[in-house]
Amino acid sequence: MREKRYSNVTRYTALVVIMLVVFAVIIGRLFFLQVVKGQDYKEQSNNKSIREIPDIAPRGKILDNKGRILATSSQGYMLVYNQADESDKVFFPTMSRVFKILDDSGESQQDDFELKINPFRFEFKSDDEKTRTNLEIKFKRDRGLNEPIEKKIKSENKNISDDELKSMVNKELLKISPKDTFKKLVKQYNISTAYSLNQQRRFMIVKDALKMQSFSGYKPVTVASNIKKDTAFKFLQMLNELPGIDVTTQPIRSYPNGDLGSNFIGYISKISSNYEKYTEKGYDVNSDYVGQAGIEGAFEDRLKGSKGGRIVKLNKNGRITEELGKREPYPGQTVQLTVNKDVQKAAETSLENTLSDLKSNPNQMTGSNTANATRGTAVVIDVNTGSIVAMAQVPRYDPNSFAVPGKLSSEMYNQYFNPDLEQFGKNYIESRGITANYPGESENEVLDTLFPIDKSIKNNSTIRKDVYDIYPKPFYNYATQSLVPPGSTFKPMTAIAALESGTITPAFTVNDQGFFDQGGKIVQFKTDGPQGVVNLITAIQKSSNPYFMTVGKKLRDAFGDDILAKYAWKFGLGANPKSSVKPATGIEIPEKYGQVYNTASNRNVYADTYLWKTMSILKNGQDDFGHKVVTVDLYDRNDDSNQTTATKNNIKTLIRNSIKDGTSSFDRSEYKKLFSELAVEDPDNKKDVSDSQMDNLINVIYSITISDAHAQLKVPANIENAAIGQGLNQFTPLQIANYVATLANGGTRYKLHLVKQYLDPNGKVIEKVNPEVIQKTGISQDNLQAVKAGMSAVNERGTAAKVFAGFPIGTAGKTGTAQSLGNQEQVGRTDYAEYIGFAPSDKPQIAVAVVLFDGGQGGKGAATVARDIYSAYFTSNGTLTGQNSNK
Repeated sequence: MREKRYSNVTRYTALVVIMLVVFAVIIGRLFFLQVVKGQDYKEQSNNKSIREIPDIAPRGKILDNKGRILATSSQGYMLVYNQADESDKVFFPTMSRVFKILDDSGESQQDDFELKINPFRFEFKSDDEKTRTNLEIKFKRDRGLNEPIEKKIKSENKNISDDELKSMVNKELLKISPKDTFKKLVKQYNISTAYSLNQQRRFMIVKDALKMQSFSGYKPVTVASNIKKDTAFKFLQMLNELPGIDVTTQPIRSYPNGDLGSNFIGYISKISSNYEKYTEKGYDVNSDYVGQAGIEGAFEDRLKGSKGGRIVKLNKNGRITEELGKREPYPGQTVQLTVNKDVQKAAETSLENTLSDLKSNPNQMTGSNTANATRGTAVVIDVNTGSIVAMAQVPRYDPNSFAVPGKLSSEMYNQYFNPDLEQFGKNYIESRGITANYPGESENEVLDTLFPIDKSIKNNSTIRKDVYDIYPKPFYNYATQSLVPPGSTFKPMTAIAALESGTITPAFTVNDQGFFDQGGKIVQFKTDGPQGVVNLITAIQKSSNPYFMTVGKKLRDAFGDDILAKYAWKFGLGANPKSSVKPATGIEIPEKYGQVYNTASNRNVYADTYLWKTMSILKNGQDDFGHKVVTVDLYDRNDDSNQTTATKNNIKTLIRNSIKDGTSSFDRSEYKKLFSELAVEDPDNKKDVSDSQMDNLINVIYSITISDAHAQLKVPANIENAAIGQGLNQFTPLQIANYVATLANGGTRYKLHLVKQYLDPNGKVIEKVNPEVIQKTGISQDNLQAVKAGMSAVNERGTAAKVFAGFPIGTAGKTGTAQSLGNQEQVGRTDYAEYIGFAPSDKPQIAVAVVLFDGGQGGKGAATVARDIYSAYFTSNGTLTGQNSNK
């Protein structure tokens, strides 16, 4: 019994001892955690004390074909603000001092904040109104302005769907003016209105950046970018006086040649679309910059590099006290282009000088007023590889303006993205005296004709459209995006089709009397005048329209309407619309692709063109003959319901089909049914339409679609006009240059490319871009030689002989003049001046295509640009001699 009691006591004692030891360990650990390491863990528990600070990778270089820098990145000093409890308490006095130091040092605060003042407005970097609207909605949603609106709408509409809620909220957000948005943010960011308006906005820029970057973790925000070294050291000496402020370095994108090649190089800018795509790729959509347009945009994945980062510890003043870990950034790849910087510069300079001369001396060419010669482009191709040697244009832009946030001034922003077309239009009309072309109309009425209010934007009374393509657009790549009629530069293509099909021989002649009979309609060519009897070579040399219209007629009579297209497609001038392959030149940057005349495309073009005409007539309530018709709005609007949109689309499809298929697709009962539905569904359209009004409406549509549009689809004039480069024929200057290169090299069409090779950051080649053949045309060399002989005659004794007189290298070419618009002179525009060519003529190396918008005839200005390009290219290659081999 005693032994048992002793055993229990022993066990109890042992248990107590164990418990005491356990409690001692726990108490000791708590003392260690709370007292010894308490401050450290307190800081770590606050997600603001330990942060990962991203280190942006230097963006890869862009080089020309000889390795000369077109775009690069260099380290620049950057002033940042780290948010912390103590620094936040003195944010306003601290930032006030910072702003004064920046101002006194001649520095600028980083400012890519889209909400501006004086006057209050938004500046979103897009020239598309719909995109700007979407960006405004996102701006306000990101800052929580949608939340009280949503709460109110939900309280009033208990069963509202998510889509309906979003739509209603967006409408209400757009009603918040820029000024009211500013006021709401002033309140949200606790900014005192005692500060001046300018000071309020300066604080707001930093506060807003903090809010936006908090979505992806607490990071330092940039206060000023690319500051001078002296300014950086000034701040470094004052860090203890400026809680939260620090100086660091970051790669800054730079373009040492300014605007040289900006149309294909592109620029970098803040992310403004495709947010989900960039987020998935690891971008911070609130602060990261990405390539926009050109090479910068097309090769973003190669150029961007890999971000690095530092895990750091901050003290209560936002100062880095310890670096806990680091991941080095890795620079992006270098993209070396095929472009020759010297040839590019020569092409740009020649375009500028030529256009300036045409604009300053607008009446130097008979029948042309070149006062609006503000735009032009030139493309140069290596005929044996498809490499782009130069792609120049006027106007351009300086991508450096976008590389540093805030460098883009409001004046530049408006010029690029939000031009005042009303003021521009008034100046244009007054300087050109265009009101004289509109008898009885005031200047404002003419303004509304040339630059009408964009009625597709609901409740819009200020935003105008450039419907006649008058305003020069720096961000528009005229070489790859602009579709222009080729004019007489297409005649060598017509000659190839006729020779290859056996329709004519080089000896075929026509007596050019200065006119052509198009089925009873006499087309006069007053500028050219009679050329007499011409064969193939002299017809190309003298650019005889009657000769090539006769050839077009013969082609149609023998082989039908699509014979010209059959051969043009081989040279990249359009593509078979029935093909499943997306047509392209191969260029790495975005492009449009024009089409040659063919019956399938002709139907589609007429369907679109006359649909727009129908919509305009119905919107205005009057047809071309002055007959009144009930007004119907078929334009798409942001606030259309899904049912209204569907009904409008069904009506538009019916109109297109009527144009393409004629009476077989004109269903009066279906038109009546759809218009009746639209009258009920759409509040913007008339509710009550009488039977007589409905009949009149359908009759007007019949007149446009059947009597006018469909009747024109198969007239012989279509291919006759196409044979001289007019009518449906429209191509980009890039396509035209590729066609010339294919002709020059003997019939091999190469894939066009801007990129020569890709290099790693150390300059080692990763991948070369080799020439790639798209198609062997199989054209007879004898036929090609006959066409080339005609093109050589153009430069030796034809329409470009004056320009190339005395040039030391043999060249071949073709001038072109193409009508820009049917009413071009009335609206103040004139013909496109065009030139195509290649050199040397006996063994071609490069091909050139030049287009001057509103440049008049191609035999002067456009040919001059080509000559200057040849001079630069052959000088650069060291092959230009003093001997004139043209003679």
